[in-house]
Amino acid sequence: MNFYIVDNDNNATSLLKDIIENDFNNSVVGTTFNAEQAFEDVIRLSIDVMFVNPSLSQINGIELIKRIQQSNHHPHFIMVSQAFDPAGRTNAYRAGVDFCIEKPLNVAEVKTVIKLIGENINMSNRMLQILDLVSGAANQNTTNINFKSKEKENVKSILRFLGITNGSGAQDITRIINVMIEQGITFDNINFHEIFRCDDHGKKIILQRIRRDLKTGLNNLAHMCIDYPENDIILEYANNLFEYKNVHNEMKIINGTASRGGQVSVKHFFNGLVQESAQK
Repeated sequence: MNFYIVDNDNNATSLLKDIIENDFNNSVVGTTFNAEQAFEDVIRLSIDVMFVNPSLSQINGIELIKRIQQSNHHPHFIMVSQAFDPAGRTNAYRAGVDFCIEKPLNVAEVKTVIKLIGENINMSNRMLQILDLVSGAANQNTTNINFKSKEKENVKSILRFLGITNGSGAQDITRIINVMIEQGITFDNINFHEIFRCDDHGKKIILQRIRRDLKTGLNNLAHMCIDYPENDIILEYANNLFEYKNVHNEMKIINGTASRGGQVSVKHFFNGLVQESAQK
């Protein structure tokens, strides 16, 4: 991936370059503290990810991002600042920023964010390749296909984020969520007997497999909440997929301050997963 850094902090820029180029698949194609220079470089260079300081001299980082997007260039954005107040963080995400990172930079956090964005980019590229293959045969349904395909790819990305793509219930989760997306229905309307050709006992076994995987996902997310307590995306997943109270209880058992962890609601998870896949 190609990275570009817009920051007047030489120490932060140097550290970011070291972290990025430690992976031979990544390269920093430019650095500057000048917003106008950054905009000109976006036009002429192939940039996948931009690190942007919100406090630039000519225009602020948010305005630079909006200007770049209006030029029909859409790299991923990571905003880096000394501190974010709630309003500033909200404005950044509304402007299209993927992650907000506070200084002093934490090497592990930066690496994790770069990895997540890399997975997102790879997912998008694969999706575009698939859409290119099917577009000739289904032009009249392109918009609908694009949207549903994007939702399904987003689901895969979220499941990877939770670390539950290889569990015993992973295929069951994928089958159910694909039906919900294709038919536009909620979890309450899922017909297990029709989808899985099973009886009530078989349905019970399927749900047990799914709950075990969701419990793993809940535990993984609780660990992330402990490591990155102010990451808005992690907090959003915690609330929409598991309800934050359950993640909070899981954090307590991880920290050894409780004897019982969080509970999982299969219904809440699937309905929340559809919602999250449509928003990404």
